[in-house]
Amino acid sequence: MTQKTIIRFLLFLTVMVAVNFILDRAFKAFSVHNAINKTMDRQFEEYQGTMKYLTLGNSHNCINTYILDSSFNYGSPSENFIQSYYKLKHVLEETGQRPRNLILQADVSSFGPMIANRFEYNSYWIHYIDYFELARIKGNRDVLDKWLEGKFMSYAGNYKDIQLSIFYRIKVKTLEIYNGYRPHRDYRNFANNPNRQRTAWNKANLILSPDIYMDPSIAVYFEKILQLCQKYRINVMLIRIPMSKEFYEEECKIVPVDKLYAEVEEIACRYPVYDRILDYHDLFSDHPEYFFDPDHLNIKGADLFTEHLVKDLEQMDSASRAE
Repeated sequence: MTQKTIIRFLLFLTVMVAVNFILDRAFKAFSVHNAINKTMDRQFEEYQGTMKYLTLGNSHNCINTYILDSSFNYGSPSENFIQSYYKLKHVLEETGQRPRNLILQADVSSFGPMIANRFEYNSYWIHYIDYFELARIKGNRDVLDKWLEGKFMSYAGNYKDIQLSIFYRIKVKTLEIYNGYRPHRDYRNFANNPNRQRTAWNKANLILSPDIYMDPSIAVYFEKILQLCQKYRINVMLIRIPMSKEFYEEECKIVPVDKLYAEVEEIACRYPVYDRILDYHDLFSDHPEYFFDPDHLNIKGADLFTEHLVKDLEQMDSASRAE
């Protein structure tokens, strides 16, 4: 190889590194998911007063912080127990915030292998997740590809996020977020769906697996969350968010729900900080109009559900003070 060829190769390599750096930085700045999650981070850091309730989970977590006082909704799209653990660990070790209660989403779909292997928006999660520890626990070095993506090539394969970010820049002028809560902007009414059962079947089979109902790595991180709360003396309540009747029926065809719930309860009961399960999965089973798809409440449903939750929490507080 001649000196001229080497120089050309090094020049080409330098240009590629520079282009990758620019694309990575541009995507991180442009991504709407990064903007939303970083706004939530900022609001959490600026939170004033007593944080009575911290809620974690994915997009099913629709607890309205306008209605539930002294609360912060720190859930985010596609979030699993692995991501929740690392975020909570950061919260407790780095921010100085000490919520009194953790409300942790624990639906059927929270425990399967599909959610366990779903790592999106790594350009955000790179600030929280220890991917090397995660690779050891999972026994899968492929996880490090997610670290590589989040650190250096956040744009790779994220064309859907780019499309959504363009849509937000055009259609949505401001991000409405209050103490982490962001109302769904999807105004569809699931009651108007002509084939709700088929839609529910498609969605359930997209996120659940008939082979494994509790992923081993999810079980590990679920317990690590409980251990963290035990260390910092934070009361833990598990919550099952309302699902449409059709979606729950399809879940039960894929996953042995009673067996899964029994195993979840057995793990949680090992820790004195575990309080109870708040089960609302069938709260609106006769009201498809409160959903915008099989497993997500619309704005009206989210508000009614949160109002119901507030009443239950108030009754629990009253009962505790009376003891």
